[in-house]
Amino acid sequence: MDLLLYSDGSAALHAPAMRDAARADVIQRARSGDAAAFRELYAQHHRQVARQLTFLVPRADLEDVLQDVFIEVFRSIRRFEGKSAFTTWLYRVTVHVAMKARRKHTRSRLDVVEELPEAADERPLPVEVSLSAERQARVEALLEQLSPKKRAVLVMHDLQGVEAQAIAELLDTNVLTVRTRLFYARRELEALAKSDPALADFFGGGGS
Repeated sequence: MDLLLYSDGSAALHAPAMRDAARADVIQRARSGDAAAFRELYAQHHRQVARQLTFLVPRADLEDVLQDVFIEVFRSIRRFEGKSAFTTWLYRVTVHVAMKARRKHTRSRLDVVEELPEAADERPLPVEVSLSAERQARVEALLEQLSPKKRAVLVMHDLQGVEAQAIAELLDTNVLTVRTRLFYARRELEALAKSDPALADFFGGGGS
């Protein structure tokens, strides 16, 4: 544990350690059913989750799926044991909810959603800055034609920069399966992109 020593010999936690301790406390309180702590988790992580959902689900569904992610967090956070970082666990939940949302459009709701603040930050997400609105719409239209599993792997690897091994862990599968899905997803997308010259080089091949 990082300590800051004062001249009188007393000690205090360094700011990063204090922040880590505060985050751990919020997670623990949320695991105990503290609604206020759950709202804190939402405030801390909803923009991150929104970024991760970009291209995983249609733009029109992003806000609904964002709420679904935190519904699932609310339901399952008691099972979070801290064996991995909370953000890793949250990413896994995000990916699985996104894939489920693409397979099934009927979603349940919990009363807790009514207590969640709206995502007020309207600034463009980083991936949006590099894409024109028209080009992003074209990319989303192509991605819609991929299966949920292929789409998830391609988006995480080629757009979000997640390594194949990490994707395998997030999806509870093996690296070979991830690389296979990525190969076929790229091939399908390249074939689809041939009809749109503006996107033909967008998903260029790359190593894993």
